[in-house]
Amino acid sequence: MKIHATTLLYEELPSVYKLLDSIGFMWFVILVTVGIISWCLAKLWHVHSIPKHLAKEKGLAQAKLVFWLCILGLAWKPLWVLAVLAIVTDWDKVQLWLKGARS
Repeated sequence: MKIHATTLLYEELPSVYKLLDSIGFMWFVILVTVGIISWCLAKLWHVHSIPKHLAKEKGLAQAKLVFWLCILGLAWKPLWVLAVLAIVTDWDKVQLWLKGARS
């Protein structure tokens, strides 16, 4: 088995190299990256605010609780899940159940 020498020289750059090495292309890459990150953060904010909007539309008494759970849910996801559960829970039935359990 013969191993070739690894001192091969490539003396010509690809034709696209001048474009990739330009400042304008780097700014394009930065703008596209910032745009994608901004879009993703906006969609994440929209998804996290859905329970808040639903609580406000339904006129729930716990709307402020749901708002804060949504905001804090951006940092710790189980709080956002609690916000969703706070919306779908019928609190009147929970209170009746708790009063019945105490008697």
